[in-house]
Amino acid sequence: MLFILSCKNKTTTTITVYSSATESSTTKKAGEIDHYICFREDEIKDLEMSVSFDIYDNALKVKYKGQSSSTMLHYLDEVIITPGEPATKTVYTEMLDGQENGRYEFTHSGNWNYAKYIRKSDGEEFNFSIDHDQTTTESGYRITPCY
Repeated sequence: MLFILSCKNKTTTTITVYSSATESSTTKKAGEIDHYICFREDEIKDLEMSVSFDIYDNALKVKYKGQSSSTMLHYLDEVIITPGEPATKTVYTEMLDGQENGRYEFTHSGNWNYAKYIRKSDGEEFNFSIDHDQTTTESGYRITPCY
C-alpha cells in the first residue's frame, strides 16, 4: 500500500491510497474531524475523555465519558518543547456560554500524547495520558469517537 500526501494549502490535504486491490482518493480539510485520541486521567481512575483532531492534529472538541455532548476548543498557542526530538505543546481554551471555562494543554512526544486541563474557577489541574488500547488501531489513530 502506498500513501501520497499533497498539501496545496493549510486548509486542504489530499490523501491518495494505492493498493493492489483498490484505488481511492479522500480530501480532508482543516477543522474537519480526522481522528480521535482517548485519554485517562493519571490519578482519577474513572475520569476519561475523547478528543477529536483534524488532519493537521488541531484539537477540535473534547467530550468526557458519560457526557452527552462535546465542547468546542479554541486554539491559543503552540510551542516546540524539545528541538531535534520533536515534542510540541498546543494550548486551547474551552468556552462555555461565551466565557472561558478552562484551558487544555496537549503535548505530543513520540508515541505519547498527554493532556492537562486547568479549570479556570479554581485553578485545579487534571493530567491525562493517552489510552493506547482504546486509541490506536492497525492503521493509526481511531476514526470513531471513544465514547
